[in-house]
Amino acid sequence: MAGCAHTPSVDTDLTRLLQTVPDEIDSAASHVAQAAGDLLRTAVSVAGWTGHRWVALAGPVVPLPGHPLPGTAPGRAGTPDGRIVLCWDPSIAAAEAQPLLVQACVWLALLHRSRGTQGPATATPDAESLAVREVVQQLLTVRDLDRVMTAIAERTLRLLDADICGVMLRDGDVVDMRACVGNRCRETTRLRMRRGQGLAGLVFDTGRPAKVDSYLDDQTISDDFMSLAQREETLSALAVPLSLQGEFLGVLEVWRRRASIFTEQDVRRMVTLADIATVAIDNARQHDVGAAATAEAEAARDELQRQVAVLDHSSRLQHSLLTTVVEGGGLPAVVHAVGTEMGCEVAVFGPDGSSLAAHHPDGADPVLPERLALRSMGRPDPVGSGRWSRPVYADGDRVGQVVLVQGVQSAELMTAVVGHVAMACSLASLRERAASRARAQAVDQVLWDLLQGPVEHRVAARSRAQQLGITLPGALRVLHARLENIEDLAAAQGWDTSQTDKVRRSVLRVVKDVDSARRLVLVGMRGDLLVGVGGDLTRDAARQLAAAARAAVHAERPGLQLTWGVSREHDNPIELPNALREAETALAAARRLGGREAFLYEELGIVRLLLGSGDDPDLQTFIDEVTGPLIAYDHDNDGALIRTLRAFFDADCSQRVAAERLFIHHKTMRYRLERIRQLTGLDLNRHEDRMRADFALRLLEINQPTDEPDARPQPAL
Repeated sequence: MAGCAHTPSVDTDLTRLLQTVPDEIDSAASHVAQAAGDLLRTAVSVAGWTGHRWVALAGPVVPLPGHPLPGTAPGRAGTPDGRIVLCWDPSIAAAEAQPLLVQACVWLALLHRSRGTQGPATATPDAESLAVREVVQQLLTVRDLDRVMTAIAERTLRLLDADICGVMLRDGDVVDMRACVGNRCRETTRLRMRRGQGLAGLVFDTGRPAKVDSYLDDQTISDDFMSLAQREETLSALAVPLSLQGEFLGVLEVWRRRASIFTEQDVRRMVTLADIATVAIDNARQHDVGAAATAEAEAARDELQRQVAVLDHSSRLQHSLLTTVVEGGGLPAVVHAVGTEMGCEVAVFGPDGSSLAAHHPDGADPVLPERLALRSMGRPDPVGSGRWSRPVYADGDRVGQVVLVQGVQSAELMTAVVGHVAMACSLASLRERAASRARAQAVDQVLWDLLQGPVEHRVAARSRAQQLGITLPGALRVLHARLENIEDLAAAQGWDTSQTDKVRRSVLRVVKDVDSARRLVLVGMRGDLLVGVGGDLTRDAARQLAAAARAAVHAERPGLQLTWGVSREHDNPIELPNALREAETALAAARRLGGREAFLYEELGIVRLLLGSGDDPDLQTFIDEVTGPLIAYDHDNDGALIRTLRAFFDADCSQRVAAERLFIHHKTMRYRLERIRQLTGLDLNRHEDRMRADFALRLLEINQPTDEPDARPQPAL
């Protein structure tokens, strides 16, 4: 199994060694071999190429070929030209340590080239060695890529005694000028060269150093940049490739504005500087990559922390809102909780735009209106408006819209929160609807138990009504209505069953809403029949309520016809089944006679006898309504109103003839007839009232015992 080297830390013996400037290559090679061996935990050898043979500089002797090595291989690291190499056991992986080992090779190559490999270096290094060492020391300590390239250009300019120096890096199929010193023209800093263009393009194409002694006269390079050379007044130039482990990275180039020839020593210096520059550029790139990765990781960490904070805050608020709803809080409680927690203005608007609940921060002027324009409901909020809104749904219906105005919290948190608020409002609305449905079902059961239940159910229903806060006053009337043509409308409009039921529910809602005075204490609907129990309704009030309901239903559902029938007043809720039968009779009369206004039972006259069922007490009730007050008056006052009324009809409604037959003055006759009108409400000048009174008298004669001609009829049970 192959061994594995440890990842080098930032601060290692080899790193610290490369930051020094030794005078003697042999000791430097020994130090490198020892530090690299400690890093890789294996024996490391150092060898140098003199131009015709390898020389072992440090470490155990390793067999090497008779020519420079072509780059890096397993168990080996060297300079880009392969003239200084470090060798170790190939089974030891050192991929992560390779850049540092290559840097060590370049560090040794500087000393190796400055004095060769024949014996120790001189005690006093010459100016060139000092310059190279200074370049190495500075370049190896710089980490920023732009600063590295500027430092390379400045040191190369000085070491080569040139006037202009530029560092160009490869970008696909071109090399771009990345750092330039000594130039006069701005275009020089913007140079871009393809393969074969200019001297740098030649180096890019061949991968080898190139020079020109007279830039304007040289025939080996293209003339793409001759005009720029004239403006810069350059005469000679030298360019070398920047390569690392066989990869072409760019070009290092110098220009002189004087007549001169770049010597082989100049080329060697440039190659040496290029090797240093290559390692420095690679280190700077790695540093930039690491710094960018670190910055990206820090930014990701900060973003993650921010998102976690947003999620945590919104989660806590969501839990608070759900708790508020579960504990029975409605829309005002939800709105207050959100506004207090977020420090913002919040409101919930109904489907008609009216404000259902709102919260305004203390000391702040309200921004949201009392009523939201219908045209703005459902529209997305403009970006940067500082407002967030979401629709509120319940049972599939859109029941409103929640709107938040940004306060002290971030826009991102507001975006996350507005959804929670809408959800909480939906849940609160669902809860309110469920409670309303439960109450409506309970109220509906009370209504039908009072109208159709046996006596014991009616007694229990009266008690449940009190528990529900429903007051059943005296003088109760039953109002009965029928949707006459809903099936025809459904067929014409193409409504399905659910849509038809929705129309029925809307009719019930309209009837409840139109009764703003709440005179209908109980209202319910079964099929196409609507029934309501009203308290303290006079005849006129009953007619007006029915007319208002008819108009409101027509306004919402044009073409829908509603027919009404109204019972008499009943003082005891236990008698409501009788009231329902009376309302049904009045409704039947309204349907048969085609009346547009409500038909009242007490105004039907003999029609109700024709429409009533055989087991109804309508006959005796009809008699009592007309004759009962007269019999009672005669009994208490020793009067003769019944006899007077009989005489009046027997005389074909002639007051004079009736007075003569009764042997009374005609004024007395007129007085008695007025008294009859006051007691019964019948106007004997009207044909309908005459017929009603005559019919009641004849029924009285038929029903009362013969031995008691003036007996008072007993009320029916």
